[in-house]
Amino acid sequence: MPVVAPSPEQGHGPTQGPVLAWRTLAFPADWDAAFGSGGPLELEVGFGDGRFTVRRALAEPERRFVGLEVSSGSLQRAARRIRRTGVDNVLIAKVGAEFAVRQLFAAGSLSGIVVNFPDPWPKERHTRHRLLKRSFFELAAARLVPGGSVRLATDHLEYRDFAIAEAQATGLYDVTYPEPPEAVFETKYALKWRDLGKPLYYVVFARNDHPAEHVPHLERPSEMPHSLLTGTLPPTSALSKTVIRYGGGHVVLHEAAAVMPPGGTRWLVRATVEEPDLRQQLLVMVHQRQPTEVIVRLETFGDPIITEAVRGAVHAVTEWLLGATDLSIQRRSY
Repeated sequence: MPVVAPSPEQGHGPTQGPVLAWRTLAFPADWDAAFGSGGPLELEVGFGDGRFTVRRALAEPERRFVGLEVSSGSLQRAARRIRRTGVDNVLIAKVGAEFAVRQLFAAGSLSGIVVNFPDPWPKERHTRHRLLKRSFFELAAARLVPGGSVRLATDHLEYRDFAIAEAQATGLYDVTYPEPPEAVFETKYALKWRDLGKPLYYVVFARNDHPAEHVPHLERPSEMPHSLLTGTLPPTSALSKTVIRYGGGHVVLHEAAAVMPPGGTRWLVRATVEEPDLRQQLLVMVHQRQPTEVIVRLETFGDPIITEAVRGAVHAVTEWLLGATDLSIQRRSY
């Protein structure tokens, strides 16, 4: 197994196991290094308990499989299954599909993307949450190899038709309706729906030769965002919940707590940053590091991904301090 992943029971850091510490990787990721081998790269979005992923990995040992999930429970169940079967060509990660496809995969690197039984978000006002909308098909087209495909299995006819219309609107796919591989309808959810007598649908969106738009990757900064202020940090100050828009997302400041370690007063501010394809919980440190100099910086705890909206968390804390204290701005570096 590659030495890149923490087990679900541990924190971040390299260790043996199938769970990928994706926050520590470059954008795009070096998958040859992550797996310790080469070969076609397949992506599964929403792997559930991992039974379909493992079955494919056993049947196709020459391929490498990356699975994405947002459920911690599913991640742990799949990790146990992968360990029990001993497959070494599977890595799984707890991360949203849109962010992962955009940042972790290079142009033309994916042989295929499998989406088995996605949440259909059936209410009309919730359709924006559906994965297989036009923007995702355009993103996927930029990451698929020529002739690669997006494959959908669903029990929801309206979702199937919605996905077909969204894919066709891009002009980047040919839609086909082949017989599904046997394993597709032996996943956890397929068995559940079949037992209920529900019809199941299978569609392949095959990448055609129309060029896709270039989709750039997020640049990882060499320096954490910070600001410098002049003055003396008071021992305490009240912070009310604050919400600002920044960099295409929202920053929420929840609370501040003062700590008094050796070396001067410090505050920790808890923040949430919400962006269209990523949500992060952050800590922003405020530190009196010299008698008349205060630094505001993002903590490295949790390996935050530095996006424009994350820079906005440092900005929001800086602005709060300027309004709530006698501090003055010296320099902004975010």
